[in-house]
Amino acid sequence: MKNWKMTSGPGPEPDADDEEDLRKLMNSDFVFEAEARTNLGKPRLLALKGYDRPFVRIAPQMSMDEHNARRGADDRRDRHAVRRLIEGLGEIKDLKGPATSDAVDAFAAKVFAEAPNFGRAIEAIRQSAQVHIRRGARWLQIRPLVIESGPGSGKTRLVHLLAEASSLPLVYLDCATMTTLTPILSQDGSWSNSRQSDIMQALANSASANVIVVLDELDKLRDMSRNGSPKPSEALVGLLEKRSAAAHMDNYLQLAVDLSFINWIILVNDATRLSQPFLDRCQIIRMAPPTPQEIADIAAREIERRGLEPELVTTIAKAVRSGKITSLRTLHKLLDSANAASSRSTLN
Repeated sequence: MKNWKMTSGPGPEPDADDEEDLRKLMNSDFVFEAEARTNLGKPRLLALKGYDRPFVRIAPQMSMDEHNARRGADDRRDRHAVRRLIEGLGEIKDLKGPATSDAVDAFAAKVFAEAPNFGRAIEAIRQSAQVHIRRGARWLQIRPLVIESGPGSGKTRLVHLLAEASSLPLVYLDCATMTTLTPILSQDGSWSNSRQSDIMQALANSASANVIVVLDELDKLRDMSRNGSPKPSEALVGLLEKRSAAAHMDNYLQLAVDLSFINWIILVNDATRLSQPFLDRCQIIRMAPPTPQEIADIAAREIERRGLEPELVTTIAKAVRSGKITSLRTLHKLLDSANAASSRSTLN
């Protein structure tokens, strides 16, 4: 964990007794001055009475003239898109998520209640977040995590639950559909078909620096670009290293952006398809397929949570025992259909 400063900003600590006072304070000169004094990559904590706000700057504030002067170019056809990205990345970003040890435990318990079959992965996230809390973080920060399991185990649903429980933005990238690394690593701006990465675009649009980035089915990504590696994950190692991520040079913008606050979750069916240097920088959780009993138990909880007919529990339990339902993906599709049918009946 890098050093970070705790501050109440310039002058005496302000008072925020209610929501209206807080809104006024967050738009006051007091806050603007505190933000202006924030150094690149150095988190600060704005301590207000009854409200703490950690924040950080992940990219320098820079005009297009300054940017062009650094790059030695001023005739980019995509200069308007570049300007929007630079402005968005240069804004102060909040650091969000559970901010105390108790809050981390409550966050993990909430996710576990919805996805108990991922208990080992949730516990790994909880322990990692607790380590960062003990080191001084007041936001959700975890070590890069690889979750290996078979298709239909519910990995995608898990990451959506994590984002919802932590109130963090989710950047979801389906790597199985990619033929280059461009959605993850921006393409050099000197190419005619250059473009920013989805991650850089998301950060520019987000108010948070510690977004959750999910690389789903990274083991199925095939880099068809010239000189592409048979294991494209080799090119992503620098994103997982704190030091290199903190000084990441974006190929499209030719701008250094601090990506070290990103929470990385990698979902795969076969982790052996990832490069060893990549895996060395992650915690790896290998999940066994859910047992029929686990599927039936999850079905019962979901039926109750969704307010569906209790009789469905018996019907689905029989389908699980007979082998008609063998994955959580199939289960949730069936429950979604039951939800839709129930809604139509109510409307009629």
